[in-house]
Amino acid sequence: PHKFFFWSKVFIIIFFINIKTIKSQDFGSDIMSSYVWRGTQFGGGAHIQPWMELNFGSFTGGFWGSFPTTNNGGGNELDLYLSYSFKNYETKEKFLEFTLTNYSFPLENGTYKPGEGLFETNYFEVSGLVKLGPANLMLGYFTKIKSLYIETSFSTGPIEFGFGYGYDSKTPFYVNGESGLCSLSVNGSKEIKFTDDFSLPVSSSFVYNPQSEAAFLVFGMSF
Repeated sequence: PHKFFFWSKVFIIIFFINIKTIKSQDFGSDIMSSYVWRGTQFGGGAHIQPWMELNFGSFTGGFWGSFPTTNNGGGNELDLYLSYSFKNYETKEKFLEFTLTNYSFPLENGTYKPGEGLFETNYFEVSGLVKLGPANLMLGYFTKIKSLYIETSFSTGPIEFGFGYGYDSKTPFYVNGESGLCSLSVNGSKEIKFTDDFSLPVSSSFVYNPQSEAAFLVFGMSF
């Protein structure tokens, strides 16, 4: 109970204290052939992944979800996050960003198991992202289960390559309680133009997990 009230206050106060200073809002959705995250597949079949963001100054607060289109008894996810970014003074592009994310996993009807509701789960992650030209470096640490994830990616033309390394301190999470590479990916994206005013962004990713020897080929569309 104490943890619930603490984290709920953190999100609510920071997210809404400057509600009158919101500068922009955006929302959309992705449709993915499957949901693969950091080298592991969640649920089965195609997933609909809606999102919504509110921007106020250097802060961005948002909601992101992933919901399977088939009734397979798993794969539902609903996350809340708050980010603070630093931008290049001249180009206005982000080069450093810190994020606090609350991951949660509701049941099919939107409810939660006892003790696993919003702000009650063990899945709080503090992460940082650094952009250095065509290369990105991301570090994410789950504060309760003490699992670390490090991913570096770089782009060459239309293709992006990613390398993800997981470290499990106590709880088996990324690599069954150990450490090692858990995600090697090749990602591509493009826009299919239908008219002068409308084009459809699509993407594709090949992901291989050396730990589980699992391979995935994922296709997605963004709206």
